[in-house]
Amino acid sequence: MTEDRRRAPLSSELAQRVVDLIAPTISHNINVMDEHGTIIACMDPSRVGSLHHGAQRVIAERRSVLVTVPEPGTSDRPGANEPLVIDGELRGVVGVTGNPREVEDLARVVALTVQLLIAQEYEQDAVSRRHTEGRDLVAALSSGTTRSDDARARLTASGLPAPWSLALWASASPRPGGGVAPPQLAEAAAAKVNANSGRRAAVLHGALWIIGTGRLPAADSLELPTDSRHTRTPPTDDVDTLMAHAEESRALCRYAGLIPSIERPGPWSREIAVSVAHLSRRTLTRMTARTAPLSAAQRRTVAAMASSVSMREAADSVFVHRNTLLQRVDRVREATGLDVRRPEDLTTVHMCLYAEAALGVSPIVPG
Repeated sequence: MTEDRRRAPLSSELAQRVVDLIAPTISHNINVMDEHGTIIACMDPSRVGSLHHGAQRVIAERRSVLVTVPEPGTSDRPGANEPLVIDGELRGVVGVTGNPREVEDLARVVALTVQLLIAQEYEQDAVSRRHTEGRDLVAALSSGTTRSDDARARLTASGLPAPWSLALWASASPRPGGGVAPPQLAEAAAAKVNANSGRRAAVLHGALWIIGTGRLPAADSLELPTDSRHTRTPPTDDVDTLMAHAEESRALCRYAGLIPSIERPGPWSREIAVSVAHLSRRTLTRMTARTAPLSAAQRRTVAAMASSVSMREAADSVFVHRNTLLQRVDRVREATGLDVRRPEDLTTVHMCLYAEAALGVSPIVPG
C-alpha cells in the first residue's frame, strides 16, 4: 500500500458506491463508518454524518461489537459491527442493522466483501492514475516545449528514476496516421504496462508509447502483432536526451513506415528516419519520384552500400559478386543521375528510399 493511500481518509463516495452495490443482495441496512466512527455511507441518507457509538467501540477495542440496546440519544440501531481492514490497516467499520445474533455472521461476510471491493476500487484508481500519468508524461516529453527540470519532476512524480528509455510501437501499415493496429490491442498493452509501477504507457499520436526505467521489454512480452513496427532507445541518465528521443519519436509517428519492422530486422538509421519524418508529404513525393525507376535489386544495392564500409562488404551482404554490384551501381546512376559511390550522392539516394518507406511505395523497408 502506498503512503498516499495509507494516509488518505476512506472516501464517502467510494463507500456509498460499495453499499449501493451490496445492499440489493441482502434484506438489511448496511452502514460504513470512517476511522472516527462517523457514518459516511448508509441506505438511510439521514444517518450519514452522524456519530456511531458502536463503531467507536470497534475502533477503540479493535474487535467486533454487537449493539443490542442502542444508547439513548444516539443514531445507533441494533446490529453487528465489524472492523474494516484494508491492506492490513483498520480504516473504518462496517455495520449491518438487525437482530445482533441473526446478523452477526452476515456482518462478517459483508465486511469482507466491502474490504475486497474497496481494495479493488483502490487498485483500479491507481491504474487509472498511472494511465493518466502516462499520457501526460508522453505529451510533455514529446511536446518540444517542456523545460528539463519540469520533465525531471514529472518523471520523479511518476516513480521513474533514471536511467530512462523509451519504446514506440506503430502499425504495420506504412501510411501517415496509420496508428497501432488493431487499436484495442494497443490499449490493452498500455493497461498491462501501467499495472507495473516501474513504467508508464500511453496510446498517443497514433502509436503505443512506453517510458520506463532501464531497458524496456520486447514486443512479444506485450502480445502485440509480430508484424508491427518497433523502436527502442538505449537507457540514458540525461533527461534532455530522453526528451530528444521523445520529440524524434513524435516525428516518426507521422509516417509509421519509417519505423523498423519487427518481422524484417536490418540496418536502420534513426537519424535519417527522423530527418525524413520532418519533411512535408510534397517533398517526400518529389524524392520518391527520383528513385521510382529503380528495381528492387537496385534498391537493395543502395541500402547495402549505405550500411557497409566497403564495396566488398556491400556485395557480400546482398550475396552477389563485386562486379555485379558495380553493374547495379552504374544502373542506379543511369536511372537517377546520382553515383552512389560518392558519399553525398549515396546519402541522397538513401534518403529517397526512406521517403519511399514513409509513403509506403517501396518494397525495400529500412530496418
